[in-house]
Amino acid sequence: MAHEVRIGIIGCGGMARHHGRMFDALPGARVVALAEPSQTNLDRFILETVSDKTKLPATYADYREMLKKEQLDGVVIVTPHNQHFSQAVEAMQAGAHVLVEKPMVIDTEDALALIEKAEQLNKVVSVAFPGPFTCEFQYIRESVASGDLGHLSLVTGVCAQPWIQSQKGTWRSDPVQSGGGNMYDSGAHMFNAMLYLTGQSVTEVQAFVNNKGEAVDIAGTVIMRFADGTLGSAAVSGDSTVFEQGIYIQGSAGSVKTSIYGGTMEHWQNGKMVKYPNVPVTDSLQENFRDCILGIAKTPSPALLGLRQARLMDAIYASAASGKPIAVVAD
Repeated sequence: MAHEVRIGIIGCGGMARHHGRMFDALPGARVVALAEPSQTNLDRFILETVSDKTKLPATYADYREMLKKEQLDGVVIVTPHNQHFSQAVEAMQAGAHVLVEKPMVIDTEDALALIEKAEQLNKVVSVAFPGPFTCEFQYIRESVASGDLGHLSLVTGVCAQPWIQSQKGTWRSDPVQSGGGNMYDSGAHMFNAMLYLTGQSVTEVQAFVNNKGEAVDIAGTVIMRFADGTLGSAAVSGDSTVFEQGIYIQGSAGSVKTSIYGGTMEHWQNGKMVKYPNVPVTDSLQENFRDCILGIAKTPSPALLGLRQARLMDAIYASAASGKPIAVVAD
């Protein structure tokens, strides 16, 4: 490619290293700068993700210093949830497009403000949910949108894992930094899948949450109504002994099952399993971000999806606190 996209990363923990490895192997893009207060994390990131040690990225303890000194085309944000909004805004103000880890933000007000700022500055905001970038999610989304599944009647999600066993005492179990518990962490993938695959927003929820003595939610159940009247249900458990998860969508003509992350799929049409579905070819979210920056692609996981999720999560927690159904603003 004629132009090498210059990438900066804010936060250099485990997920950032995944992004780093993907960008390192991606032609036409290079991670040129890192911002991370922990020198140990910086050293590990460089050791594990940078294949050409003659071209090391510049490192900064403060991301603001990085944004001030570096000319960046794109910034990847991999920090505690409550930092996403301000860091995304500052990155766009510095001239960069943004790939932000999930959840995009932790409340609806910030989601609306972020969308407004991106429109003002003509910048891309892509939310790093892996599902929408998979061939399975693209296939299911098209099957729903085209009417192949008929009229949807039920959307069910589950996400159960030994989450608190590994996250107790970390920022993810701090409600200020995380915005919530397992529903906002791994559960976010499930809710995102339900929103993305249906192509709809949710208009009403009733939720029940159990913190089980922790500062954040550990278990929760949600019933919901989508914009077209389709009903949904979701269950999250953060203290299970095994990891179980998935999405089931039932329509009048067909049904599908998939992972909350994509990667697997079963499709039944008119009572028969579709053995070899013709799935589309898709790009990784890192490749898509590079191409969005170059103006030759659009993200399948835009800020609008982050807004729908923020509205849904706000309503879920409001319902759990009040014990009543809560209406959700639809876009």
